[in-house]
Amino acid sequence: MISILNKIVFCPTLLYLFFLYFPQCTATAGELSLSWGEGASRYSFKVGGEKTPDAIRLAYIHPTDWEWEFAADHKLRLEFEFGVHHWKDSFLNKAKNGVVFNPMWRYYIPSLNQELYLGVGIGLAYTSSDRWLDRQLGARLLFEDKFEVGIKLLERHRLSFSINHYSNAQLADINHGANIYYFNYAYQL
Repeated sequence: MISILNKIVFCPTLLYLFFLYFPQCTATAGELSLSWGEGASRYSFKVGGEKTPDAIRLAYIHPTDWEWEFAADHKLRLEFEFGVHHWKDSFLNKAKNGVVFNPMWRYYIPSLNQELYLGVGIGLAYTSSDRWLDRQLGARLLFEDKFEVGIKLLERHRLSFSINHYSNAQLADINHGANIYYFNYAYQL
């Protein structure tokens, strides 16, 4: 009964609030991001002899008007990431799905007609299980810490590498945490 109420009431309410509030603070068009990554576990798996990604993530990156410019066109901007992820699990033979919200601070540095950037963010992630690979996460609601280094190419494309750490911040008795190393591609809409 609770899961039915969650699908019927809670999720549509969050979507309504998102579409009501965020268009008012939009700086430019958002971006769609596709990420594929590897977990730091000895139980990463191979299919047909070929290594497959442990994690796939699709996100919408929403820029805001909250931006600070520094000397020589350096800028610090707040961007919100809304995403879904799919984690493969060869240890338990069951895939994990989830959603994530992460406010990211990105520091952009102009370099040779491109922009290099560093990003950091702490957000929330919800997964369909409290276990992944050989890690006991202790809870389904987790914190996501993200550290990112990348380059913005040709005005609309972005390539980056990120380290995402998932943990319950010691709010549960068990907190093994998990790290995923992502390669990210984003396209500005």
